[in-house]
Amino acid sequence: MGEECEPTKDFLRHIANKVIAENTAKIPLPVVGDIRKALARAEDKYKFTIFGGNPLKLLDYFDSSEFQELIEMLKSHQLEWVLVEILKRLSEDYKERCPPVARRAAELVEEIRRSPVEKARKEAMDLDFIYRSLKIRGYKVEKNEEGYIVLEEPGVKARIKVGGGVIEYNICREGRAHTLDAVIAKIEKISEI
Repeated sequence: MGEECEPTKDFLRHIANKVIAENTAKIPLPVVGDIRKALARAEDKYKFTIFGGNPLKLLDYFDSSEFQELIEMLKSHQLEWVLVEILKRLSEDYKERCPPVARRAAELVEEIRRSPVEKARKEAMDLDFIYRSLKIRGYKVEKNEEGYIVLEEPGVKARIKVGGGVIEYNICREGRAHTLDAVIAKIEKISEI
């Protein structure tokens, strides 16, 4: 290849684990564990760590069946965006110090985004699809004239709308408290979500 590859950030420790940690609230806990295990096994096998390994070995990993299995596992949970975020960060962080890996990571981002599953998921992201999905899951939902889905469950109300491939929502929690501190505590807890 002839190009240097001396990144200062380790793929697993400084990039992948950081992206996963930043998004743990959006990823089911068992899947977080599965992603971390898959990446740790890959690092053991391909030795792409910057700590005594060779980061260029990421290219071998990206062409492996293990990487394809990771993609498929994430797609099955509609979480391929996690891998896209990891690869985008890798491409940015390795651009100057490991161009071959940075280029391949950017190519993979585009491949994942163009995949038929991702396209179908975006096309299915309309109000009717969301309405049916919520109804199937047992939620009490209605569509209103303003183009919103209204969900009403005991203690919770939600208003959902789709626009530009993004789901916009407003979720309200009802409850009672005997002190202002209890109300403030509930507000802070909801704000963390």
